[in-house]
Amino acid sequence: MSRVAEAPSAGRVEWVDHGLDVAMRWISAVCLTVLLCLVSMIVLVRFWPVVALGWEDEVVEFAFAWMVFLGSAAVWRSGEHIVIDFIPQALAGSAAGRALEVVVGALMLGFLGVFTWYGWLLTLQSQGNTSPMLVLPRPLWYAAVPVSGVVMIGYTIARMVKAFRRPRVKR
Repeated sequence: MSRVAEAPSAGRVEWVDHGLDVAMRWISAVCLTVLLCLVSMIVLVRFWPVVALGWEDEVVEFAFAWMVFLGSAAVWRSGEHIVIDFIPQALAGSAAGRALEVVVGALMLGFLGVFTWYGWLLTLQSQGNTSPMLVLPRPLWYAAVPVSGVVMIGYTIARMVKAFRRPRVKR
């Protein structure tokens, strides 16, 4: 019997998780490529003023915001971010280790909750504003903050649930 047939919701969750990971990494990579090309073009145009650019700053801001925040969510998901894990590794599998995971998870959720909430408020406050050159809604720039915050909250909760389900190792 297939794993998906045994737990259909688990298969869907894994599929959504994988799709979200691929999307976040691809969007971040595309944003980085756009930044590389545009910043290189801006430098070249300053040395050889062949064409006048006015829109490039807005695209650079947009690509940078989405690259940073979605990239952060992608590395948050996989645990590739910088972390000091001496104490968690020393306590791994023990009751103290599990308690530490709960405390750290609660602190992360608190921070991410504030981060997401204020990112959402910033996005709402920018309603009605448009970018001067491209005439795009400014909330598109700021939406990277609450979107990445929600993703990181989801992965933090999933990590905490996984920690509770993990069997305790007897020492």
